[in-house]
Amino acid sequence: MPEVSRPLVGPWLATPRPARALLIGATCATGVLAPTRATFAGSEQVGPTVVWWALATGIVAVHLHHALSTVGPSHTFTDDVPDPAFGDRRPSRWRSSFALLTALVYLPMIWAPTSWGISQVFCIASAAVLFSGVLRGLLVTAPIAATAVGTGLDTGHLIPVVEVVVVFSALSGCLVGVTHLVRTVHQLDRTRTALAQRAADRERLRVSRDLHDLLGQSLSAVSLKGDLAAALLPGDPDAAQSEIHGIGELARVTLQAMRRVTHGEHTIALHAEVLGAVELLSAAGIEIDHDPDLPPLPPEIDNVFAWATREGVTNVLRHSRARTCSIVAARRDGAFFLEIVNDGAQRGKGTGNGLSGLAARAWALSGTVTARRSEDGRFHLLVVIPGGTP
Repeated sequence: MPEVSRPLVGPWLATPRPARALLIGATCATGVLAPTRATFAGSEQVGPTVVWWALATGIVAVHLHHALSTVGPSHTFTDDVPDPAFGDRRPSRWRSSFALLTALVYLPMIWAPTSWGISQVFCIASAAVLFSGVLRGLLVTAPIAATAVGTGLDTGHLIPVVEVVVVFSALSGCLVGVTHLVRTVHQLDRTRTALAQRAADRERLRVSRDLHDLLGQSLSAVSLKGDLAAALLPGDPDAAQSEIHGIGELARVTLQAMRRVTHGEHTIALHAEVLGAVELLSAAGIEIDHDPDLPPLPPEIDNVFAWATREGVTNVLRHSRARTCSIVAARRDGAFFLEIVNDGAQRGKGTGNGLSGLAARAWALSGTVTARRSEDGRFHLLVVIPGGTP
């Protein structure tokens, strides 16, 4: 079955809206800390307020680009692979964007080293998302350690050092954690969509297969009864009229069965299908030999054998010139088998949709379907389904 995929959209649109809002909200809330501190730090340290907020906006935007891009695959990704914890790919030009983020964070610290230092948490979080191995560990721990050491040297006390370590670790951990959360939500959303699509595909396949198997035999029976009515009409009008009434009844039964198929309620039984096959083949002038020597079957196996009987008899009527047909079912060597053989096999007949659908039904129960033409001109249809030990 083909892989189900979403349209090629950017990571901002591929992420579910509530999760995307959570990530953006957490990032923006952290992003206001540095410009707010810088604005109120005093005129000796701070440039124009608009510059600080513009720089903060750039930092938030670049980090969101990193975080959202690692959430899930999109058409903007390259083949650079980071740590598996953050997905299969990094955003394109991620080295350049990380360098830009580093410049936006550290250059303003020349003028406002104390108040702007809190923005380092974005470099720490982006490094955790983009890099892997030893380099990631270095880029994550170095800013925290350097800031803690600088604070300790400036104040000469331990408490501010501990505060720096705790605050930086908590804020960067929050940014990384919410990225993890959003990525998980994104994967769950994609998985749910894929499962729903596959369920719909399976349902369409089931309806298509059931309708094919149902209508194949029903239309063959209508054609046969119509030909028989036409042949009987000159000499036996009453019999011809009976066949015509039979066509109407068959059409009504088929219509009801089609409605059950669309609702997933249509089931058939082996015993009923064998009796119907005997009646249909006898009406076509084909000698029928049937011996379903089986105990009561599990419903799923009985259903597959019933569909196999219907498909086999339909093929006898439509694709062969058979004079005799046999239907044999039994249990042997710990498996159930059903074999339909007719003596009118024609060359050049390939495997059609009906046999392919039958093979799918059997495969679902770990069974097999074999269709072959023997040297004596007989066509063999064999269905085998494991049934445990006798």
